[in-house]
Amino acid sequence: MQVCQKDVNRKSSRPGGRFPFIGLRLMLLSLILLTLALSAEQRRPLVVAAWNVENLFDTHDDPDCEGDDPYSPGGWVHWTENRYNGKLERLADVIAGIKPDILCLSEVENKRVLLDLTARLQNKHNLDIGHIVHRDGEDFRGIDVAVIARFEPKKKCWFNVVSGQRDILACTFEIDSRELTVVANHWKSKLGNSARSDAIRERQARSVREYLKRELAADPGAAILVAGDFNSDFDSSFLTESAGFLTSLEELRKPSNASKLYNLAAELASDERGTYYYVRARRWNSFDSISVTRGMVGIAPLAPWRVRDGSYTVYKPERITFKDIGTPLPYRRIRSKKYGDRFVEGYSDHFAVFVVLE
Repeated sequence: MQVCQKDVNRKSSRPGGRFPFIGLRLMLLSLILLTLALSAEQRRPLVVAAWNVENLFDTHDDPDCEGDDPYSPGGWVHWTENRYNGKLERLADVIAGIKPDILCLSEVENKRVLLDLTARLQNKHNLDIGHIVHRDGEDFRGIDVAVIARFEPKKKCWFNVVSGQRDILACTFEIDSRELTVVANHWKSKLGNSARSDAIRERQARSVREYLKRELAADPGAAILVAGDFNSDFDSSFLTESAGFLTSLEELRKPSNASKLYNLAAELASDERGTYYYVRARRWNSFDSISVTRGMVGIAPLAPWRVRDGSYTVYKPERITFKDIGTPLPYRRIRSKKYGDRFVEGYSDHFAVFVVLE
């Protein structure tokens, strides 16, 4: 036994020397590295984005919807398969630049266009966000909100308080055992009678507010993110008062504002917030934005997901803008004194917004 003990302690390269211990150390090191890798994956940042993709129609005419008539081969836009496929390619290129894990979309016609878009993201860009949440809504033009994501939501909630308008969609995900609810919006545009459109947006804003109050009463530390095209500037009363999306962290800290959210657009300089350019008035609007619950910006009770400081972004690389003025470059037929009557092969008339969560 003593000989064996000495043999174990002897510096030797023979089998039965120190090599078994080296193998054990390598095994332990491998386990440590695997644990660290799994921990790193659990700490992986999460990118949540929202984009109005401007009239993503297929080429098939829906006989029950007059709103899609221009987007057919014989319609005003002359919407052919080539143009449809070109639109998909360009949208996919932009989305791949953002690399979202969860993406809220506005102005999509149906599930087919979402399947085509996610297929291009997978095949061309190796971006797998193929879980689709969509239903055909009541909008008279036939355009809907949708969510595409890397994850299957554990819960979906649709609500629509105004007949004939677009749905609001809430998806709750469980990611790394932590819940996150994302609420996708596309509120009534300002087209038509202003008093009527204002009244509709007011009702939509209040419906979101009531949803948030219920959810936060049940769980004051919930991680809830509300995103989309609100057709209202970030500091309008529709958002700050009716929906409760505050633009001041100091106000958010007040106990009376526990069920209100913080609009991340407030963190940007005034000349960086614009997501849509109204040509007739030559005015920028911050129609697209993302707001989060107070626990996501470090105000107790803390949420399971937190906004990474300085990560909220209006995504506008130069290639997707009109180079002379920096406005969004659309994908549509346009008629103007400056550009004439032509088809502009751009992307969308809105910029996307995104935020990184940790």
